[in-house]
Amino acid sequence: MFIIVATKGNLKWVSGVFQAEEVARQYMDLIPDELKEYQEFVQVEKITYPFYIIERQKSPFRFLCKDEVISLFDHTEVSEDEDEVHFNIYTVDSDYRPKKPGSDYMGMLRHDHVTNEFIEMYRKERTAFLDKRRIF
Repeated sequence: MFIIVATKGNLKWVSGVFQAEEVARQYMDLIPDELKEYQEFVQVEKITYPFYIIERQKSPFRFLCKDEVISLFDHTEVSEDEDEVHFNIYTVDSDYRPKKPGSDYMGMLRHDHVTNEFIEMYRKERTAFLDKRRIF
C-alpha cells in the first residue's frame, strides 16, 4: 500500500491512499507546490484493503489490519477522564484521494472517535459492536 502522509507543525493528515505505486506517484505530482513540502511518500508492506488508520494526538499514524485493530481495542483501558478521545479510527476500503490534492479531507473517510463509552460498548459486545459501527 502507498500512503501519502502530511505533517505541518502540529497538524497531520493522510493526503492519499493507493494500492498501486504508479497511481500514488501520479497523484503526488498533482499536489500544489505550497503543500508538497509537507508530504511524505510511505510504503506499507503486507497490508491490503480494508485496513485501518489509527490517529492519536502527538503520535504518528498507524496502519493496521483487522486482527491488529482487535488487539488494540482489547488493550485500550478506560481512563478517568470521561471526555478523553483515546484515538480516531478510519476505515479504508479503497483508494482515497481528496478532490484537492494534498489537502486534509480525512473527515470524509468512515471514522469513529474512540472514547471511554466506545471502549465500554466494545467490552460488552466485542467485534459485533465494531460491525454495528461499520468499522468492520
